[in-house]
Amino acid sequence: MYLRFVVTSIDEDSHKQQGVFIAAYELLDSGSLSKEEWAELREVLDWFRKHLPTPPESFVAGRAIFWFRSEAKDGIQRIWELVEILRRHGQQVEVLKCRRLGNIFYYDAYQVAAYPSNLDGRITSNA
Repeated sequence: MYLRFVVTSIDEDSHKQQGVFIAAYELLDSGSLSKEEWAELREVLDWFRKHLPTPPESFVAGRAIFWFRSEAKDGIQRIWELVEILRRHGQQVEVLKCRRLGNIFYYDAYQVAAYPSNLDGRITSNA
C-alpha cells in the first residue's frame, strides 16, 4: 500500500493535489508563524531532511508524484506531526491510499516516485 499526504492546492507540474512538504515549506517561509511554531515546523522538516533519502542527481521529477510506502512506519509517524501543524494553520490535509502504482521509476525504504498512470490501482482518500 502507498500513502500520499496532500493539501487542496493543485501542483503546477503534476496537475495533482500538492504534497504536504511543499505546503510546509510555504508555511515556513510565509512569515505567519510565531518563533515557537517556526522552530517546531523546522524540527519536523529537518528530521525528513536527515532521514528521507533523496533521489540521485540524475532524477528529474517533472510530473512525478511521491508516495510513502506503508511499511515506512517512522516516516509515516513523523508525517502525521507535519499534518497536525498544517491543520493548525488552516490547511485541509487528506491522505490518499493506493494499493498498486503502475509507473514507479524511483523507490527507497520510505517512498516511491511514480508518474500518474491508468495502470494505478483505485486511489481512495480520507481525512
